Amino acid sequence: MANGYYKLAVIGIIGFIIFGVVVAFDGYKNSVYPLEESRGILSRIQATSDPQQIITDLRTVKVLLPKEGNPVWIFPTDSTDFGLIQKDLETMISTVDKISTSSQDSAAFHTGMFNMHFQAQQIFTNLMDAIPYMYVSLSNIIFSSVWIGAIIGIFAVVKRKKEHLKSYEMSDEV
Repeated sequence: MANGYYKLAVIGIIGFIIFGVVVAFDGYKNSVYPLEESRGILSRIQATSDPQQIITDLRTVKVLLPKEGNPVWIFPTDSTDFGLIQKDLETMISTVDKISTSSQDSAAFHTGMFNMHFQAQQIFTNLMDAIPYMYVSLSNIIFSSVWIGAIIGIFAVVKRKKEHLKSYEMSDEV
C-alpha cells in the first residue's frame, strides 16, 4: 500500500516539475526573448548602412520592447527605462528618415550613419543591462517561491505518509 502512495506521489512531483519547466520556458519566451531578439536586430543595424533596412529594423525593435516600465525595480536607472528607450528609437527612426534623402557619398549621410550605429550600440548595451532583471521580476520570484514550497511540501507529505504506513504495517505484524 505504501508503495502505491509513493508511486502516485512521484508521478505528481514529476508532473509538477514538468509544469514548472513549461511555465519557465513560457516566461522566457514572453519576457526575456524579445529583448534578446531586439539585441540581435540592433547588432545588425550597426553593420548596415541601408536606411530602409534600418527603419524596418528599428520599427521591429519598437514592437518587441515593452512600451514603458523599468525591469530594475530596486534602484532603477534611465538606461533601463523602456519608455526612454522607445523615445530613443523614435528619434533614431526620425534621423534615418532625414538622412535617407541625402546622397550616400555626403558627409551628412556618413555622420548620420555614425550616430545611428552609436545609438544602436548604446541601446544594445542598455538591453544587456536590463535582461538579468527580467529574470528577477516580482512575479517570477513569487512563482518560484510557491513552486519550490509546493515541491518541498509534497516531499514532506510523502515522507510522513510513508512513515505512517510503515508504522501501521509494523503494528499489523505484532
